[in-house]
Amino acid sequence: MVDRGFITCISSEYREAHRSLIESRALTFEAVEENPYLNPAYVRSQLPLTLSLMFLGEWGEALREIEAAVAVLDKNGDDRWGQGVRPHRAWVHLLAMDFAGVLDQCDSALRLIRDPEVHPAPDYPAPYRFGLWKCLFLMGSAETGLGDYASAQEHLLAAQADMDRPGPTCVWYWRMPLESALTELWLAKGDLAQARPQAERFLAIALATAEHTWQALAWEANARLAMAELDLSRARECIAGGLSAMEGFEVPLAAWRVHATAAELCQNSGDRDSAERHLALSRDTIMKLANSLPAREPLRQTFLSAPAVRRIQGKTAAAV
Repeated sequence: MVDRGFITCISSEYREAHRSLIESRALTFEAVEENPYLNPAYVRSQLPLTLSLMFLGEWGEALREIEAAVAVLDKNGDDRWGQGVRPHRAWVHLLAMDFAGVLDQCDSALRLIRDPEVHPAPDYPAPYRFGLWKCLFLMGSAETGLGDYASAQEHLLAAQADMDRPGPTCVWYWRMPLESALTELWLAKGDLAQARPQAERFLAIALATAEHTWQALAWEANARLAMAELDLSRARECIAGGLSAMEGFEVPLAAWRVHATAAELCQNSGDRDSAERHLALSRDTIMKLANSLPAREPLRQTFLSAPAVRRIQGKTAAAV
């Protein structure tokens, strides 16, 4: 059940992945003669379980699961898997655009991963390398959001260099968030010459998988690149690709961005009705993400007050 949950999670079947992993947990806890928290199935289920909740947009539940998993793994002294799960807390903060929070959490996690007394670099076991890659692309993404492009580039290229070394078979999955982060860096800098091959590489890597969130995000990034280059024909092609990638899948992390960019493109093309429709879909998804967090959770307000989100929430099609 854990293996099935992992495979369905990285195939964008997040709801089914969550069901399999919860069922696995129930089976584990039925083994009353053993301590379920020491069962390898419980330990291995935590990474895909929190990932599935994040990608479903269930951020509040994801944070609760992450906190519970980290507490158990720390109590067990299981630092290997703890370093794999701990960065997921920072990932939720990145999704909610709490860039300062991401840096604060990843800085301490990165120090633990790189502690030579824990494990000598560079031959980290797989969970440590997963944790290293996550921390580096999360920090680079947050720094891009804060406008610290030099530091962002340093962290993202460090992640890329480590991924290029021989290592775990799942490196293909972690290349997608890294390629996304590098694409966003070049776009934020306005360096279209660097952004173009990076965006194309991101798309090629995503299309080679069954991961529809990253496919849709790759199409959307290429659409923004085409719009920046005033190539509206290519932009329309990319938006169509993003909408197609989302069809039949529950991918809210991509949906609010794809629909927002589609609204801008439709307005540029003079199609106000379609622009309004896409804006409404983007806003609805944004509120579902925000409402997954408790009303008094500071991260909820951080997300809703982020400039990118405020622009969408305050727009009409006539003012896109």
